[in-house]
Amino acid sequence: MFKIGDFSRLTRVSVRMLRHYDELGILKPEATDDFTGYRFYSIEQIPKVNRIQVLREMGFSLSEISGLMEQDLGSKQLLSLLDNRKRAISETIEKEQEKLLRVENLIKFIHREDSRMNYDITIKSIPSYKVIAVRDIIPTYEGEGKLWDELCAFAGKNNIKAIGPSYAIYYDTGYKESDVDVEVVMTISGDIAETVRVKVKELEAVDEMAVVFHKGHFHEMTSAYRALAIWLSANEYEMNGPIRAIYHKGPWSEQNPEEYLTEIQAPVVKKK
Repeated sequence: MFKIGDFSRLTRVSVRMLRHYDELGILKPEATDDFTGYRFYSIEQIPKVNRIQVLREMGFSLSEISGLMEQDLGSKQLLSLLDNRKRAISETIEKEQEKLLRVENLIKFIHREDSRMNYDITIKSIPSYKVIAVRDIIPTYEGEGKLWDELCAFAGKNNIKAIGPSYAIYYDTGYKESDVDVEVVMTISGDIAETVRVKVKELEAVDEMAVVFHKGHFHEMTSAYRALAIWLSANEYEMNGPIRAIYHKGPWSEQNPEEYLTEIQAPVVKKK
């Protein structure tokens, strides 16, 4: 039998914590002196202390540990319990790593934002284009790629080559977090039979289109839109049609997202 002080040194658990375990019923002394109140522990209790410490390190609360100790878990049950906790911790780490990545990207974005405010906004006229188009309501903007896959598959199957810009048109009057109305188009020539999903249409010419180029990741285009908004206000223009985006460079051509190049177009008219 060991006095509480000696048992504390052998198990590397403080006397205060051993007394707390006793009060909670997690680990009772093997014996208590009726006269002095001294607590005594046995060698057989050391493995139990080790299990308690492992459970604490795994994030279990003392109340949870108390319940587990009452079940007198065997090695097999304890291993199963630890495997479950391992999976939970792995999921937490993965989520925290995602948060860390977003924070790091935000820090980079803030560092670059001031320099990117030096955007050149120009006005140009856009001619009418004959296009093949796929338009749909997609869950989020990130789902736009599926529309491009569908359009490109149709073009490839029918040996269609683009003769001008291919771009996305965003028809919603405001930014939406879900159910986004998007159309992707490819400029063509000649006669092509449309399908239920792929339409052939003529896009009207635009006399005045405000244009700004953004170099960098697609998720960082907020600064380009901000620059466009400032320019519109300063030059007394207002938008009068859906915004277009031409993706000149992207993951299909560049490994480094900082080399992506997007042309944002907004039809505008002078304010009256």
